[in-house]
Amino acid sequence: MKPIVAKKISRRGAEPQGDLRSLLLTHKIELVGELAQAMANQFNNIMMAVTGYAELELRKTSTNRRELEQVLKHATRATSLIQKFLDFSRRHSYSPQLLELDGLVTGIGELMKELLGEQAGFRLKLDAKSGIIHADRIDIEQTLLALVLIARNAMPSTGQLTVSTSLTRLDSDFIDKQDGAEPGKYVVLSIENDTTAVHDSGVNAGLDQSERVNLSLAAVRGLLKDCRGLARFSINPTAETSFKLYFPLSGKEAVETRNPPLHRTPAIARTVLIVEDDDAVRIPAAEFLMMEGFKVLQARTGSEALSLVQQSRSALDILIADIFMPKMSGHQVAAELLGLHPDLKILYMSGDPGRPNGDAGKVPQHATLRKPFRLNVLRDKIHDLLGE
Repeated sequence: MKPIVAKKISRRGAEPQGDLRSLLLTHKIELVGELAQAMANQFNNIMMAVTGYAELELRKTSTNRRELEQVLKHATRATSLIQKFLDFSRRHSYSPQLLELDGLVTGIGELMKELLGEQAGFRLKLDAKSGIIHADRIDIEQTLLALVLIARNAMPSTGQLTVSTSLTRLDSDFIDKQDGAEPGKYVVLSIENDTTAVHDSGVNAGLDQSERVNLSLAAVRGLLKDCRGLARFSINPTAETSFKLYFPLSGKEAVETRNPPLHRTPAIARTVLIVEDDDAVRIPAAEFLMMEGFKVLQARTGSEALSLVQQSRSALDILIADIFMPKMSGHQVAAELLGLHPDLKILYMSGDPGRPNGDAGKVPQHATLRKPFRLNVLRDKIHDLLGE
């Protein structure tokens, strides 16, 4: 098929075969990206069922708690990986926040080790003593993975890569004018390979001249400027490769994530409507909320939800709706119900909240839970919205 297509295009005076191959490769990459995102969304719903039913069983039994807690632990790990994949697969708006660098590096440690492969050793040496920085989490994770890949390509077939953190103080002699940084306390993130192994001659020669590497390092420098930090790089195919990123130490503390209490009963009975087309997500959430004392209405589609509300004589306190559903989106359902219940509280849920949605601007912004979420988090988010 390819020769036939190429000849037809050539007679019409279109792109040469090389450009055609580049175009096909671009389309293939886009297709793979879209397919991966669709699969990730399905994975999130599956993991929502796994964690949801495990939590329900934890409420019912006292004999298999250890096994169920292990299920939840590993489900959380799997969820974290797929969510990172979704974050990396699309552009996102710059959203800086207070981050503990040691915790961020630990959370992405398994991915860095996988990128290195089995032949290269990997070591984490974290000594930032809970150093807090103000930066975008996704940007830092992507930067760290990119630098690990560059350092890996500058290594021999065997060797060791060390990712470390530390605290330091930089003075004006160390900081160049073009850095745009100020003297003071900094958290240092270092990525270094060792120099003990014998390098293969010629394999990595000219790596520091690679256009792709130069673009990546330029992007890293831009990221550090956004954080009011600075970077120092050293890439040498026959010696140690080193990347050092300096982030200003924040005087504030990162928000600590605490496990919510197991039980939190509403002060008065509340009616909740859950609109979700996937039974594996909707049913365990509904069962859990009924255990918590809520009156729960369920609907698979937006039209079913509207019909259910019109037939019900109960006051409706809160809507929990999946953003992306066939025919009617969660935003469309919310817009219709707000006309009937102006004081209705709305909580959206989605496996991929960063995905574009044309209906988002039609209703006021409300809270969003990213699937899969723990059911006690859902319960507490409802109480927060209701002011209880």
